[in-house]
Amino acid sequence: MDKKDQFKNDRSRNKREQFVGSRGSSKSMYIAVAAAVLLVIVAGFLYAGSKNKAATGQVDPREAKYIGRYLTQGFAPAKLTEPIKYDKTIEPLDIKPEVKDGKVLINVGDVISSRMVYFEYTRPSDNQVIPMLAYIKPSGRLFTGVSLCPPCQAKKQHFESDNLLTCNSCGTKRDPETQAGISGACKLYPLDEMPHKLVGDKIEIAEADLAKWTPQPLDRPVGSE
Repeated sequence: MDKKDQFKNDRSRNKREQFVGSRGSSKSMYIAVAAAVLLVIVAGFLYAGSKNKAATGQVDPREAKYIGRYLTQGFAPAKLTEPIKYDKTIEPLDIKPEVKDGKVLINVGDVISSRMVYFEYTRPSDNQVIPMLAYIKPSGRLFTGVSLCPPCQAKKQHFESDNLLTCNSCGTKRDPETQAGISGACKLYPLDEMPHKLVGDKIEIAEADLAKWTPQPLDRPVGSE
């Protein structure tokens, strides 16, 4: 083999080596890019999961004695639906209750279809108008109670997409399952839950229980703590 042929062979071998090396580098780059994309996807799922996870409140000792203060021992709220998640804003449906034979009556169908209803009851003994609320808890169980945020005097609540009960006035957020305050100026003031009975297609609340109701005293801090 003369020098000319040797030169051609060396040049051809170098090109093959460069080509093989280039393919190896490209493969490594593809693997790195794929790994980076996979990490981004996993991080996105984790972030979305944490964002969608509903907050739950820890009961503060200062509010604990007021949570469920009108519920009788052994009271279990009626189960209306399977567990649900509030992933959009739900405003209460205004309804007018029927008052009959010592009971305040509302339709089960109204609560199930709208998930949340607002109504008012005028107490005969003092003509006090008591704002009231019934809604389906995330567990599917029923809440009935007084819809009053004591410090700010707001009468209405609603659900927001974070699955939390939210005051229409001050924006205080409460765990709809336990009434534990989560955030907001009035978070140490839970709504007063009142017992109920499910009879046929009606939800019954005893007037005798509402006769005992008094607003919570303003004995806890109010503010953004």
